[in-house]
Amino acid sequence: MHHKFKHDETDHYSYKEQRELATLEADIPLLEMEKQQLETALCSGNLPVEELTRKSHRIGELIAIIDEKTMRWLELSEKG
Repeated sequence: MHHKFKHDETDHYSYKEQRELATLEADIPLLEMEKQQLETALCSGNLPVEELTRKSHRIGELIAIIDEKTMRWLELSEKG
């Protein structure tokens, strides 16, 4: 699931919303990249059990964070 996390029309946003949109647009791709790197590491088959467990837990956290930030981004972008 890929979104274009850019929104050019800032006329309809408060300053706080503009800053929040900019932060979301910067954060979401970084979180997705981290998730992809973890998925690649998990698929390598070379991880000790403890690291596998830690990385699996982090992927779960990232999915929740990405979903939350994406929903907020969609909410703000629809407002504009």
